[in-house]
Amino acid sequence: MTARADIPLSAPLSLPTRLLHWSVALGILVMLAYGLALQWVPSGPARTASVQVHKSLGLLVLALAAARLLWRWREGFPPPGPARGAWERRAARGVHAALIAASLLMPLSGIVRSLAYARPVALFGLPVIPQIFAEKQERLYALAAGLHDGLAWVLAGLVALHGAAALKHHWLDRDGTLRRMLGLGR
Repeated sequence: MTARADIPLSAPLSLPTRLLHWSVALGILVMLAYGLALQWVPSGPARTASVQVHKSLGLLVLALAAARLLWRWREGFPPPGPARGAWERRAARGVHAALIAASLLMPLSGIVRSLAYARPVALFGLPVIPQIFAEKQERLYALAAGLHDGLAWVLAGLVALHGAAALKHHWLDRDGTLRRMLGLGR
């Protein structure tokens, strides 16, 4: 994916870009908080129901993240701002790529985790992926659970870094980056 040179730096980003960005961002924040809150729900029917909601919301975030990736591939990256040095452009590209990858890998690892636990995957009760194992696959489950839990911390760190960079561009650089993502232009 390359940067689009035909997008003026003063123009707001496209509506699909903004909608997908903020939808995925909101989904990730909700899922990180929900997943953290699940740690304190005791075993039982309430926890089982809460986990099912978490899985369903995770599937929705996966769909949005996949749509965002496809849109980013189609549209390309917005052009970098004029005042950014090469190191900052590389860092921004790396963080964006890591955010996109983590936003896909996080729910995928959750799906594998669920399947390895010998459970089907459903979207608010509608079957999406049937149960494929008759019994829990301990090693696969441990791998998927470790990846899922680790990605939660990585994703939280990437979101914090991305947010801090957006605020830096807005308050220190005053380059209009955040305004463009809000649909306001420069």
